[in-house]
Amino acid sequence: MYKIVDDHPDDPRSLVSNIEFYITNVCNLNCVNCNRFNNHDFAGYQKWGDYKETYAQWAKHVRLQRATILGGEPLLNPTILDWIDGINEVWNVPVQILTNGTRLNRVAGLYDRVVNAVDPDRLGIKNWIGVSLHNQHDRERCFDEVKKFLHGDITYYHHTDPLNVDNAMTFGATHAFVDSNDVRIPVWEYDSFYKAAVHLNQDGKFTLYNNNPDRAHSTCGFAMFKCYHFIRGALYKCGPVALFPEFDAQHHLDITDQDRGLLNSYAPLQAHEFADRGRKFLDELDQAIPQCKFCPEFAQDEENSVVFATLKKTGSTSGFV
Repeated sequence: MYKIVDDHPDDPRSLVSNIEFYITNVCNLNCVNCNRFNNHDFAGYQKWGDYKETYAQWAKHVRLQRATILGGEPLLNPTILDWIDGINEVWNVPVQILTNGTRLNRVAGLYDRVVNAVDPDRLGIKNWIGVSLHNQHDRERCFDEVKKFLHGDITYYHHTDPLNVDNAMTFGATHAFVDSNDVRIPVWEYDSFYKAAVHLNQDGKFTLYNNNPDRAHSTCGFAMFKCYHFIRGALYKCGPVALFPEFDAQHHLDITDQDRGLLNSYAPLQAHEFADRGRKFLDELDQAIPQCKFCPEFAQDEENSVVFATLKKTGSTSGFV
């Protein structure tokens, strides 16, 4: 579980420990059991400029301990640099860009965003990139992309090496690369995922589970690691509850009208509502909600225990072609 450390207890704003800025549904890979359903044909992305003022309002109410930009594949969002700069400016905190690693060298200006320290008061912590490798056959190709992105002399660490455990930039990754400018990229090998809420039923239609919400919540990785989401300027308990209605609008889930009503009844917290319901919303953020019934109760299926992500349109086993 992610450890909450309040570095500024005198700050009157509410501390939100682990915020993930979800900025796109689009991904170039098709990982089985993607928990945000990006392995399917899921369209839509968000522009920073459309939400800049909203997040500036949020910053008056909440402070962030850890901020991550993800998707989908965040480097496919054409405004990714605006998101990095915007979060830095509004909250004055560094951000992690969590990517599948296939497009590191296709975003001009990305290296500039990670080479300089954002906030000297935070011991010079920089923006940083984390790579989630979803196909073990692409390991060497992924490493080549990382080394091509970095500058100067590059040092490689493996998890058996004595990594500096006090450096939050590694987060216990299987691999880590550090260049001459102290830009470091950890690489996690995620070769297995929990079951996703969206799946195909016996008729071949997209559907959701109908489980006990408390049991589903007890096995939920979002809950265990406190992965709260900012999506379209609103604060959500998790990614799935935010994306269910959007996926349904695009694919029409095979569920009952009653469940569709429940699916659409979740009310995220808006910045302008903070004075009225913000404290209560945050106090209840770690509790099960009725919509948890749509998620699986059990973490994994035997037959889906290993992920070999492929490039969506070509079917290539490499995401780098």
